Amino acid sequence: MATTSLASAASNESFIGQIGDTNVALVGQTNGNNSQGTVQVGKKNNAVTSQTNPVSPANSNKSGTGQFGIRNDSLAIQDGGNNTQGTLQFGVENKSVTTQQSATGNKTNNSGTLQFGYQNQSTSAQIGGNNDATTVQGGGKNTSTTGQLTSATNSGKNDATTAQFGWDNISVTSQTSKGQANSGTRNGGTGGDNNSGVLQSGYNNTALVTQNSVGTGLTGNNGSNNGSTARAGVDNNSAVVQFGGKNLATVTQDGTRKGTTTTASNDSFVGQFGWQNTATVAQINGNNSQGTLQFGNFNKATTGQLTDDKGGNNGAFTLQAGIGNEATTSQTSKGSSGWFNSASGADNSAATLQFGKGNKAQTNQDASGIVASVFGIPTAVGGVDNNALTLQVGKGNIATTTQFGGSVSLLPQSNDSATAQFGVQNIATVAQVNGGNVQGTIQAGYKNNATTGQSTNALGLLPKQNAAMTIQAGAYNTAVTSQSIANPLSAGVNGSLTAQFGKGNLATVTQADGGQTGLQPMIGANLQATVQVGVNNVATTTQLASTSVSNTSVTAQFGVGNHATVVQK
Repeated sequence: MATTSLASAASNESFIGQIGDTNVALVGQTNGNNSQGTVQVGKKNNAVTSQTNPVSPANSNKSGTGQFGIRNDSLAIQDGGNNTQGTLQFGVENKSVTTQQSATGNKTNNSGTLQFGYQNQSTSAQIGGNNDATTVQGGGKNTSTTGQLTSATNSGKNDATTAQFGWDNISVTSQTSKGQANSGTRNGGTGGDNNSGVLQSGYNNTALVTQNSVGTGLTGNNGSNNGSTARAGVDNNSAVVQFGGKNLATVTQDGTRKGTTTTASNDSFVGQFGWQNTATVAQINGNNSQGTLQFGNFNKATTGQLTDDKGGNNGAFTLQAGIGNEATTSQTSKGSSGWFNSASGADNSAATLQFGKGNKAQTNQDASGIVASVFGIPTAVGGVDNNALTLQVGKGNIATTTQFGGSVSLLPQSNDSATAQFGVQNIATVAQVNGGNVQGTIQAGYKNNATTGQSTNALGLLPKQNAAMTIQAGAYNTAVTSQSIANPLSAGVNGSLTAQFGKGNLATVTQADGGQTGLQPMIGANLQATVQVGVNNVATTTQLASTSVSNTSVTAQFGVGNHATVVQK
């Protein structure tokens, strides 16, 4: 059966070709400038096309459907002109549903779907124009659902491409870009652009991507910033590549920035190669970038990034190769507000590299500005940069890094950490606060434990530095290092080096410039070095600096059962 209705048929064109048994094609076109072609070969194919009301002679609806096989279904509904869609299906029981409407001006809706195989399903809904969707599926039981929405004015663009090869792949992409309509001389916030690409090949892969960029509010009269509530949607860019079986990738991108336009963006790349790898990404408010690469089986990577209008940049990279590795990265950079001032957030940078089995790495970075009490008055203080590198090679290693704080120092301040673990069940814990902190931890062997804590005073104007290096090789070594410069007028350095080789060594170091009464400047340094080689060595060093005093301690032990304790005040 073929039915064609051409109401008000100025320049309506329709072509239907059917070969086989019980094919059905229904076409309804109204008000001209509509073009449609349907070709069906096989048995029980269905194609329904409805095209309505181009708003001007310059606009047109174009639809093409080609189906070959058994029980293919294609439904295309186009309304308002500037809509183009093409569907080509090969195989058995393929389904494609496309609906397009409300494209205005120079905006267009474009949708292309190619399906090859068994029970493929593709649903594409486009509203508002500036929408482009491309879906290519090959194999069996693939499902792709793409939803794209823009507004009539001040919206951005949505672009989604999905390619799936294999069996039981599922890809769901949702893109929204809307803007606030202008009102008189007041300009509305604009929506940003959303770009998504998904490539899946293998068995039962799933990729879910949600991108939201919605502008809100209005400027003051004549576009001024006075009384402005305008916020612009940020650009969202996501790419997911999965090869293997039962891999899962979830990406969520959203956010706005102050003003009618913004250059801030959320950028994410996820590559998974193997079996049942899981990657979860959430990015909010722009200036966020992350990359995740997974090779092997049962690896998990979770990345969360958050900024605000006065925040800095977040950057994260995770590489996992092996089985059962877990990496969690949390990054926040926001501004702060005191009673009489405001301050900006700084930048976060984190890299996690895991090779082996069952390694766990957790990195928490907060470069937000803080609020400190100055003579009892809440005062905004800018955040410090945080940089963390974690390398794990082996089995069952655990690394935890926490960095946060603020500083008003005359020189740039940052928290910098590098942790490298080689072996089995090594544990490294690092906490750095308020900048001016540098630490390096290297562990090679079995069940080594290293804990490093570093803190400076956020209100100190003079340069200060905590520096710690811990090297452990062997088994059951334990190193604990704590360094603090709490005096806001201090200018000094805490330096610590701990090297342990052997079995059962224990080294504990505490260095501080925070025990004075009043504001007493420290000019000088606590410097400590501990080297232990052998079995069951124990070294404990405590140094508390006073005014203009430098404590220096060196402990070296070689042999069996040595004990050394040093306390300097």
